[in-house]
Amino acid sequence: MRLQLYVLRQLVLSVVFSLAGLGVIVLPTVAIQALNKLGAIDVATVARYLPLVVAELAPSLLPLAFLLGVVATYGRLAADRELVAIQMAGFHPGWLLVPGLIVAAPLALGTDHLLSEVSPDLKYRQRSLLREAGEAQFLAAMQVQSSLSFPPHSLTAESNQNGTWRNVVLSLELDEGRPQQISASEARIEVAGDLMTLHLKDMVVVTPDQHVGSASPSYSWRLSELFKAEPKDRSRAKYRPSSELRAALASGEHAPEKRAEAGYEIQRRHALAATYFLFLLLGIPTGVALRSATQLGAFTGAVGYALVYYVLAERLGKVLGATGAIPPFVAAWATNGLFLLAGLWFFRRALLR
Repeated sequence: MRLQLYVLRQLVLSVVFSLAGLGVIVLPTVAIQALNKLGAIDVATVARYLPLVVAELAPSLLPLAFLLGVVATYGRLAADRELVAIQMAGFHPGWLLVPGLIVAAPLALGTDHLLSEVSPDLKYRQRSLLREAGEAQFLAAMQVQSSLSFPPHSLTAESNQNGTWRNVVLSLELDEGRPQQISASEARIEVAGDLMTLHLKDMVVVTPDQHVGSASPSYSWRLSELFKAEPKDRSRAKYRPSSELRAALASGEHAPEKRAEAGYEIQRRHALAATYFLFLLLGIPTGVALRSATQLGAFTGAVGYALVYYVLAERLGKVLGATGAIPPFVAAWATNGLFLLAGLWFFRRALLR
């Protein structure tokens, strides 16, 4: 029991330090990306956005921190010959899994809850803030700038006097995808809720072969259509908690083509939460085999495991599972199965030979 507590304490400390180190590396990058996405926006919006991003990154950072902690802990035990002493004391090498399992189990349960019930709402709120920031920048630019871009449309003018543009050129993309250029002596924008209306004066529609004039037409768009960072509704599986998705599947709410996406999303979240156990099986033999003399190589290998896992699970598995090419359960858990076999093989090779 004393040896187990000793290894457990070392592992917990290593995981905490690994998480802190990842935070030092990741958080500044996240902050810079947030500022780029939000633009020149108020500090309050940035302060609301950053915690949402960090919380969404937690299900990825925690397993990686756990993996690095496992590699560091068991690598040090091997380098200091403590593993040899443990085996000479009569302990089976499989005992080394126990402290790791004690740490991995609560982390896996917490991550599973975060992914299944909390993260979908965070994703939706994140995109809502991005849309609000885009709208705020656009509305502020309306008052001072002489050119505006609201893709696929744009507006340029000779001058802007408190939101009234003079000698305007408006480039539009019609529903058929055809471009159209309009000139006007004056333009003014009104915003009422989600509706933005552009009022023109002395408009002339310029076409290759003729000019068509109109006295004072207007064009309207919905801001939610122009700034599509926020989805129109929360019907997509990634924005809905797993409890809602399971209820919808049981009631037959989803169309046949959407059932695969919902089923895959539920299983994907469980599979990601189970990575702690896979990383434990891979991390112990990696640390033991490379030891502290090549600790950098051990950490590089650990990051490599995580990278390969996330590429296979999040890219390939998503394409195959969400489209129904293979059963959602198989698509979500196939990568876990491969890593489980690899982990068992490495563990046996490194510790049970």
